[in-house]
Amino acid sequence: MKSTTKVLLLILAIYSVALIAVELMTSQDHVRHYFTDIEGPVRFYAVNTSLSVFLLWATALLFAVCLLCVNNQDGERRLWWFFVSQVAVFAYLGLDDRFKLHESFAWRLGIGDHYVLFVVALAECFFLLALGRREVLTGRSGRLLLAAAVLFGVMIFFDAVAPHDMVLRLTLEDLAKTWANVFFFAFAWHLCCQQIERLKGLGHTHFAETPA
Repeated sequence: MKSTTKVLLLILAIYSVALIAVELMTSQDHVRHYFTDIEGPVRFYAVNTSLSVFLLWATALLFAVCLLCVNNQDGERRLWWFFVSQVAVFAYLGLDDRFKLHESFAWRLGIGDHYVLFVVALAECFFLLALGRREVLTGRSGRLLLAAAVLFGVMIFFDAVAPHDMVLRLTLEDLAKTWANVFFFAFAWHLCCQQIERLKGLGHTHFAETPA
């Protein structure tokens, strides 16, 4: 835990120094772009994106907690790597939703932006089948995951197939995304609770140290 805290503090320090350097090398007007509040013509401007990003990063955080509950050793190595993959996937999806990464990648590649999300979905399927296996694909976790996957598919359908100006197309696409993220969060919450209960059953009083 101490080493993890030090790494996080180091990253925050580098981030802070970088932004200070940006203002020193440019101007306050320029650096304001990185600090500005999210403003728009209505009070709840971008509320759905804010909620979606929160859920995705919260999901990544829950999987990070799961990661601290297992050891990268023979008996738990596969599950440890599964949790690593989930932190990476959902941290990326949060960044993507906030900074429109897949749209940028798709523009550079000259393809539809939904194809980039489809690749992420395929990678997630691989992690679930190769690393998660029975522990996450059955029972309550499997049902939550299925609900999230169906809603994620609905979002991609509206993005890829529905006419751009169709009535309710934007609202249904984004709400499907948000509901998918709710179920992903519930999936992560369920697994996190399982890992904590497992540690309690083993008589552990603290989380496992992350590897150096």
